[in-house]
Amino acid sequence: MASHDHHTHDHAHHHHHDSDHDHTDEKNHGDSTATSWVGSDGRVYHSHDGLAPHSHEPIYSPGYFSRRAPPILSRNFNERAFTVGIGGPVGTGKTALMLALCKFLRDKYSLAAVTNDIFTKEDGEFLMRNGALPEERIRAVETGGCPHAAIREDISINLGPLEELSNLFKADLLLCESGGDNLAANFSRELADYIIYIIDVSGGDKIPRKGGPGITQADLLQ
Repeated sequence: MASHDHHTHDHAHHHHHDSDHDHTDEKNHGDSTATSWVGSDGRVYHSHDGLAPHSHEPIYSPGYFSRRAPPILSRNFNERAFTVGIGGPVGTGKTALMLALCKFLRDKYSLAAVTNDIFTKEDGEFLMRNGALPEERIRAVETGGCPHAAIREDISINLGPLEELSNLFKADLLLCESGGDNLAANFSRELADYIIYIIDVSGGDKIPRKGGPGITQADLLQ
């Protein structure tokens, strides 16, 4: 028994040393300025030569909602209600889906909605004109740049209105529509708890096969 314990100790120590050594080599390989750290979401992030930090999350395999359950379960929903993000290319029907969901759910739940456009508030105004929700429950955000930046890289422009609406109306559910973008666009999990991505059917059957974060990391494709 003593011999077995000694072997176990040596093996564990040796394995731990190698793991640290390999991680350090990989982290700094080819770039003495590279730094890495583990983010609050559990992913390993790193930066190169002062560039913006990023991770190498697999984006070529299907997303699994169940694998993202722990971060969702630990989130404080008193600060912001469960948030559904709706994304997809221009003209695929994101705003029409927002309208349909509002009309279907508004009598059962306390809802609020945020829309994104680059230089206008057209989608928010569309929802108001068509009576999706009372106007005070809708916020139209002008991102003023790449639509994906407002839902992934810098989510504060959407997070603020969503938190405000959630607290003001004691919302059960929040809907957030992104501006039209390509297959590389997807919501940050810090912003959307559940992601619906609408496929551009006019692009042909190759679109789902091509993948991209919008396809592989969404929870529901429409």
